[in-house]
Amino acid sequence: MSEPLSPEEILTLREFKRHLFNLHWEKFGVFYIHVMPHPKLEIGKRGLLNTEKESGIVLVFGDKAVRSIESHNDYIYAELQFGSTWEPTIIPWDAIFRMYDKYQNAATQLRFLQVDSGLSSEPEQKLNNEDKSTNQKHDYSEEGNVIRVDFGGKKHE
Repeated sequence: MSEPLSPEEILTLREFKRHLFNLHWEKFGVFYIHVMPHPKLEIGKRGLLNTEKESGIVLVFGDKAVRSIESHNDYIYAELQFGSTWEPTIIPWDAIFRMYDKYQNAATQLRFLQVDSGLSSEPEQKLNNEDKSTNQKHDYSEEGNVIRVDFGGKKHE
């Protein structure tokens, strides 16, 4: 396994992921982020379900899937839609493993850190998106509307 990152390298990696995220947000209508389990990852009351606790979750970002979004120095805050439920979500930059557009023309695999690096900073910017608020009763079932993605190649039988 590779050597641990220095605090400067962690900050550089976070900044790179942030710029990459902002580029995807500005240039692609819909894009995906594969997020690995992390102590500071929060997905509302839903959390990670079943195998997501080991392999992470692929989150969809686009104008219909995101209600509110803010880019911070060490995490993204977004209200994401899971089925008919909106969940407040905190995604540490350290937890982001893959980022790609709908057609995988721009696919990037990145190093992720599964432990809290202890580095944090204050909120910095809010990205453009409508800010809506609703008072709904949420259904947090174990199965929910979960999209399963196979990242492996085609299997030959």
